[in-house]
Amino acid sequence: MKILHIASFDGNIGDNASHIGFDNILAQVVDGDVAVDQLEIRKFYNNYSLPDKQRFDADLAALANKYDYLFIGGGGFLDFDIKGSVTGTTIALSPEVLDLIKSPIIISSIGSNPRNDIPEGNIDKYRAFLDAFLSAEKNFLAVRNDGSKQVLRDIIGQKYHDAIPEVLDHGFFYENDGSFYKPTPKKYILINTTSDQVHMKNRNIGEVSEEGYITEMGKVINYIIAETDYDIVFAPHIYSDYKAIDNLLKGVNDFYIRTRIAITPYAQGNAGCNQIFSAYRNSELVLGMRFHANVCSIAMDIPSIGLGALDRVSGLYQSMGLSDNAVTVDKPFYEELITKMQQNLAEKTTSPNLQQMKQQTIAAYKQKMKA
Repeated sequence: MKILHIASFDGNIGDNASHIGFDNILAQVVDGDVAVDQLEIRKFYNNYSLPDKQRFDADLAALANKYDYLFIGGGGFLDFDIKGSVTGTTIALSPEVLDLIKSPIIISSIGSNPRNDIPEGNIDKYRAFLDAFLSAEKNFLAVRNDGSKQVLRDIIGQKYHDAIPEVLDHGFFYENDGSFYKPTPKKYILINTTSDQVHMKNRNIGEVSEEGYITEMGKVINYIIAETDYDIVFAPHIYSDYKAIDNLLKGVNDFYIRTRIAITPYAQGNAGCNQIFSAYRNSELVLGMRFHANVCSIAMDIPSIGLGALDRVSGLYQSMGLSDNAVTVDKPFYEELITKMQQNLAEKTTSPNLQQMKQQTIAAYKQKMKA
């Protein structure tokens, strides 16, 4: 089987974990050999200007027709807040181009949960795209478990909610390759923090104050240092996460930074992904803001608490039967987070639904993909 896979492959270890998970899914779903060629979706972005820019056009259709399947995902590529897109989304496949693609198209492990203001007309564009895509029996679309189903119901329409199933994000099928990395010899709490996500918009979570978040999270860090024996390890997923880490450490005594704080490397690709998620696996507890910081922690049965700057993190924990393991950071959260940390360190709470949901996801792919 030959698959053309369009997604983001470079610059975010969470995406790498997702694609490692996708390979593990294929191993369970497809009998025989599978060859996957990757095409970077960022080259399709409006703001991409290098000579190898890609477009969702007839040339892509001709390329896709050389494969048994065109697969798009995972990622938030059906967030319908993209200005100037023919579909309102990153996946700008017009009806004309869809008609040119004869190979089955699978769009899955995908987010449809806008993080910015929705331009006028985008909802109608998105509905038209969904109508055209779903009308072809060969195609399959499934959203990931990040609250996107509820967005479809509440904004796009009940018929789309009913027609589009939910599957686990592919990161839930991530398995570490055996890499071992423990940034400190002591027991530690791992923190993943961001600077970009606190500025994004939500339907359910209120506006997040970056200053307020830094103040509350700074109190959490100083509590861990003063009241526990745990070290703290920060794990950046993308380069800008270093800025977020620096902002938090400005309120910590320099001596404690030298003796109680570690930061994992900025390591990329599958090798970097496995190294950094080994640090997750060796932690006692994860406090995660990025989506895949939480997905992979749950997948590896590491107790985790979601730092909800975005709806999709809260939606993730709700879908896994772990609603009590997430806090939203649009309000003072120090006391709530400390209480949840104490509970999780004592009880090691993990998802009761994970194995059943993995079986359901595998079954959905087996139904659509044939060797």
